[in-house]
Amino acid sequence: MANIRRARAARYHSPVRILIDEAIPLPHLFAALGDVRTFSGRALSREMLHNADALIVRSVTRVDAALLDGSPVRFVGTATTGLDHIDTVYLNSRGIRLAAAEGANCRGVAEYVLAAIHHLSQRWGGSPSGKSLAVVGRGRIGSLVADWASHCGMTVLACDPPLADLGTPGLHRFEDIAAHCDLVTLHVPLTAARPHQTLNMVNRDWLARLRPGCILINTSRGEVIDEAALADAVRSGSLAAPVLDVWQNEPRPDPKLVALAAVATPHVAGYTAQSKTRAAQMLAAALADHIAPTDHVASAPSTDSIARHRPGGDESPPGVISVAPGAPAAVSHVLTHAVGLLTTDLAFRDIVAALDPAAFDALRARCAARREFPACRIDGPLAPEARATLTVLGFP
Repeated sequence: MANIRRARAARYHSPVRILIDEAIPLPHLFAALGDVRTFSGRALSREMLHNADALIVRSVTRVDAALLDGSPVRFVGTATTGLDHIDTVYLNSRGIRLAAAEGANCRGVAEYVLAAIHHLSQRWGGSPSGKSLAVVGRGRIGSLVADWASHCGMTVLACDPPLADLGTPGLHRFEDIAAHCDLVTLHVPLTAARPHQTLNMVNRDWLARLRPGCILINTSRGEVIDEAALADAVRSGSLAAPVLDVWQNEPRPDPKLVALAAVATPHVAGYTAQSKTRAAQMLAAALADHIAPTDHVASAPSTDSIARHRPGGDESPPGVISVAPGAPAAVSHVLTHAVGLLTTDLAFRDIVAALDPAAFDALRARCAARREFPACRIDGPLAPEARATLTVLGFP
């Protein structure tokens, strides 16, 4: 084992040269492994990689032959679960190791979806109880959403064609769920490969099957939806206004589709201080394993201490959510405020109307101070039923 570690480490200069997206937190974890330089996620060029052994990116950076050919990079880490921005075939062909932050944003996305469901239920003048929800994609996020929705009294239909092919019981066909649900939430990877292609899986034919007034929630990737078909379905009244966190052509979403959405946000469903910290820790550990340094990675601060700071170091407000005595729809109030659902929606509509792509990323950066439910505190009285629901969702 010692010989393997020495041979692996010998491939690199001393120290290892690490190029990392400036929006990824805890740079000291990577500094413990080598020489760290940062870059702006949408501005990375081939020239910047001439002196890099490891590259750490987010979803905004496309990693493929056009970027990496001729570079010394032998490790790519992405602070995401999805890999659609990574040419994995190319990396494999070049022997470049790939590490992802699988599951790091699971809780954040599930919290966003539950907040959206409760907010829309309040618009209906009721609660989620008794409504039916189709969860498309039963991975980590979809399973957590399904569990929480069931606890809130919703009827949940799960759909996951790859798992169905493996014989997993209790799953429904994608073609069949449309006519049976009040809401549909998408938690699938983006892939153009058959037999389980998700690119444009939500198309005109499938939208035509939906129960009238059904609400679609998308926090996966914008390209899984045919946006023109979705807009036509909303305009015709056959589909209720959707909840959209992801868009084709980010950071330049279609302003007309944004205007049609019930809730519109700039790809921030899983963007929490805790998820960013978990992703950084996972990637630092993967890089440490790749280069096998003699020293251990430096200890990271707690996720709660990270959550107290916005990017740039200024203090963020405490994660306290005030509830007035006798407030109606207390659960919806707490969830939407914890996620920042409505304030982010309002700010996003302003930047889209101004046609300012740079503001898309700036708003995302501001949202990175969001705390997950276990790091929030509720100030005020709650009915026992509301308290029980919020406890299940992780509130202390």
